[in-house]
Amino acid sequence: MTQSKLPKKSICKWDKYTLAEALPLLAEQIRSAQFVCRKCGRSAAEKRLLCKAVPMDSLSETKA
Repeated sequence: MTQSKLPKKSICKWDKYTLAEALPLLAEQIRSAQFVCRKCGRSAAEKRLLCKAVPMDSLSETKA
């Protein structure tokens, strides 16, 4: 499945059929994830696929 075939909705709103069809794509999104949804915890490489996306880099705590 190519990027042009991605559903327009966020992963959080995919129905069971869409999820089943896009599972290989979802695996790739998780493998190269750069964002995490602060609402449901899903992760993806593309911000637009998550409803409340935040960069994973911003979540790491630095110790002084």
